[in-house]
Amino acid sequence: MTSTRTSLLSRKTLYLLELRVYWSGMQVDYLNRSSSRKTEGARIFARLKGNQITLDGAEFSATMDTSKRRLAHASLFGIGALVGHFRCSVIVAHPADEIIGAGGLISKLSDVTVIHLTDGAPRNTQIVHDAGFEGREDYAEARRRECISALALANVSPDCVLELDIGDHQAPHFLTDLSKRLRTLLQQSAPDIVLTHPYEGGHPDHDAAAFATNAAVRLLKRHGFKPPALFEMALHPGRDGEMRVLDFLPSPGRETTTLMLDDESQELKRRMYACFATQGESLKENPLGPEKFRRPPPYDFTLPPQRGKLSYENFDREFTGEEWQLLARKAWMDLFPEEATAH
Repeated sequence: MTSTRTSLLSRKTLYLLELRVYWSGMQVDYLNRSSSRKTEGARIFARLKGNQITLDGAEFSATMDTSKRRLAHASLFGIGALVGHFRCSVIVAHPADEIIGAGGLISKLSDVTVIHLTDGAPRNTQIVHDAGFEGREDYAEARRRECISALALANVSPDCVLELDIGDHQAPHFLTDLSKRLRTLLQQSAPDIVLTHPYEGGHPDHDAAAFATNAAVRLLKRHGFKPPALFEMALHPGRDGEMRVLDFLPSPGRETTTLMLDDESQELKRRMYACFATQGESLKENPLGPEKFRRPPPYDFTLPPQRGKLSYENFDREFTGEEWQLLARKAWMDLFPEEATAH
């Protein structure tokens, strides 16, 4: 398994402090103590060959355990010297998911669009009323305004926050439609990088976001468009379904990039959390970081993401894993009929 680490410092100092790459027992440590160049968010490409590591074309010496010398290529999503201008689209299930999983990262990027699949308003009217709203529509509008305020702290314009207006817990019923809508949006905006949820059985809407985003990228390729680089953010619900764990389920061979937030970045994220009055104290109790990202594994969405009982089956009464799989199989056949025989 490969893992990498980058650190976020203040905007006035060095953003990239430390990078560690592990690959089958091989360790590479990179420590930059001298650079004073201002870096405000970009894509980093790291390539390791022999005892040299290359970041954005610059070579640095590296130390390595030569007992297991292998070539390794680490593709990192983090903070480094800008190489031209690039766009990032963040596709999440609910308003605030992007703040919890990637708020620190988003604050460092210069061109971000956020797409919410659902409105995040509970279907349980008692929860809506207890929060002080007459109906779901009022709750959904309040949560949208809260999210716009939070993202504004990260310099994301309200015009760059899009809603697909699916009801909370309803995204799995619209997998085909969501995939096609996302393909159209990605085709129009042409982002360089797309960030979304992993397929882990943590929440039915989260898994729907993973399905629709991966399917949209595949549809782009099928129609002859250059696909964006797809990344996932670690955001796994806890056992109660409320708290979030900023980590991935174990996935052998997956490279992970970890962003360590400094005091300034953590304070910004606290302010972003504080914008969500509808979430009460529950959101504020979520961890601030570190934030973790990876390239997605080759998912088969027609199969369960893990063995045994799925995480959301512990708290979600609206979906079982088997019900989600039936919807996913049908949507996949609708979208990719030529692959139906393979599943």
